[in-house]
Amino acid sequence: MTASSYAKRVAAAAIHASPTQTPSNTVAGTIRPTIAITAGDMHNVATKGERALIMAGAPFYVRGGSIVRPVIDEVKDARGLAVSLARLVEVQDGAMLDHLGRAAAWEKFDGRKQANVPTDPSAAVAKTILSRDGEWTFPRLAGVITTPTLRPDGSILSEAGYDEATQLVLLNPPALPAMPDEPSRDDAVQALDTLSALLTDFPFVDEASRSVALSALITPVVRGAMAVSPMHAVTATAPGSGKSYIVDIASAISTGERAPVMSAGRTEEETEKRLTSAILAGQALVPIDNVNGELGGDFLCQLVERPMVNVRPLGTSTLVKVPSRACCFATGNNIQLVGDMTRRVVLCSLDPNMERPETRQFSGNPFAAVIEDRGKYIGAALTIVRAYVVAGCPDTLPALASFEDWSRLVRSALVWLGCVDPLQTMEKARAEDPVTSALSALFSAWYQATGSRIHTASSIKGVTQEMDPFQNLLHHDLRQALIDVADDRRGDIDTRRLGRYLGSYAGRIVAGFKLVADHDAHMKQRTWQVVKAA
Repeated sequence: MTASSYAKRVAAAAIHASPTQTPSNTVAGTIRPTIAITAGDMHNVATKGERALIMAGAPFYVRGGSIVRPVIDEVKDARGLAVSLARLVEVQDGAMLDHLGRAAAWEKFDGRKQANVPTDPSAAVAKTILSRDGEWTFPRLAGVITTPTLRPDGSILSEAGYDEATQLVLLNPPALPAMPDEPSRDDAVQALDTLSALLTDFPFVDEASRSVALSALITPVVRGAMAVSPMHAVTATAPGSGKSYIVDIASAISTGERAPVMSAGRTEEETEKRLTSAILAGQALVPIDNVNGELGGDFLCQLVERPMVNVRPLGTSTLVKVPSRACCFATGNNIQLVGDMTRRVVLCSLDPNMERPETRQFSGNPFAAVIEDRGKYIGAALTIVRAYVVAGCPDTLPALASFEDWSRLVRSALVWLGCVDPLQTMEKARAEDPVTSALSALFSAWYQATGSRIHTASSIKGVTQEMDPFQNLLHHDLRQALIDVADDRRGDIDTRRLGRYLGSYAGRIVAGFKLVADHDAHMKQRTWQVVKAA
């Protein structure tokens, strides 16, 4: 139950109370339980208070070691249209006391009157309930959304309130158009045309990038059916190419507003703090805007790939585990995906092929079109995936590790309708990854210079110092490749740094070569060998 509907129930109960039944003793038209505060019985009093909250439908949920409640902020956009913004807030003592007072009638013994008299719930009751981490019986919450979504079984979640199957709370959903229970492929084709019309004027470099943009519009809507989804990144050759606008359109469909963007921090730790705040607030979309250069980091990789993430709330040193149902986006000019991010991101590339792309004129206003009739585009996204599920998921593409649900429901559905596989963009991102490029250059130069001979970090450095005139060119290439990954800042090779670098990529296969690690018991050193991969 939402906070607003809970408040309406309390107000309705007060209006319709009978003359012999005061409004303070009723909630939702029924008599509230009476709870007596008795000295020495706080554990039982707190248990009764929690039961009363659940019976009254208080909007309290368990998430990440805390009790939270969903909040809707009603704001108006530039045109005066109402927009509902959903977020989660942690329940503190005051809110707990407020709802305890709504859910039950409280009393305590008055020694002078020798009888129980009305009172307010005590702060001790609220603190006791809030302290029972691991014992709460409130429903578990994965996230808060304002858009109908798909459940894992393929059914549509469109009714406001808490959904046990997905552990999501749906607040203030827009009305959906009439949709067939079992849409056909023709219905899906029409729905795809509806979404494609929003992307007509964008300068995609290829059809795979267009497929990524279509996935960006669909994935947030059907996110409830997926454990995780890949990040959708939009890159361009110049500012003003429409990168953020694509994300804004996706956000307009799934949340009814422009994307709540954040910038990447100057350090990985700073970015992690910003991402943590977004996850704890239950944001349905987590867009990182204006990425300059490289995009990566351990926490971002975990956030994209894992349905549960460990986060450290600001001002604390405690890690808490929270579910994440967010869709991650990134925009930037000439984004370079680094290391493990390359397999977690589908990349949409734009190239307007002009000096000042911000002066381009769109033939329409796709963002305004979505805001004007948001249900139409939500229905289109749902129809595409529902039709594919109803058809039995024909010709399902090979699963993408960690993102099997997305690969089956969104990627395969797009290809089923004639779109290019959005996964093709991963190969481009991988080819442009500076980590992969450095490893490719190193392994190739290593093998060309020494074959599959076994080396230590020191001995491979020594190879580059040999004065064999027939090997000078090969040794030069190897030396440069080693300096690129283990520079001692004086133009030479730091063998300790080289050893640590090689240790990070032991067993890695790149460009047809594999780095094999071993240990020389006599020399008590780790050894390395580059061999051709089978």
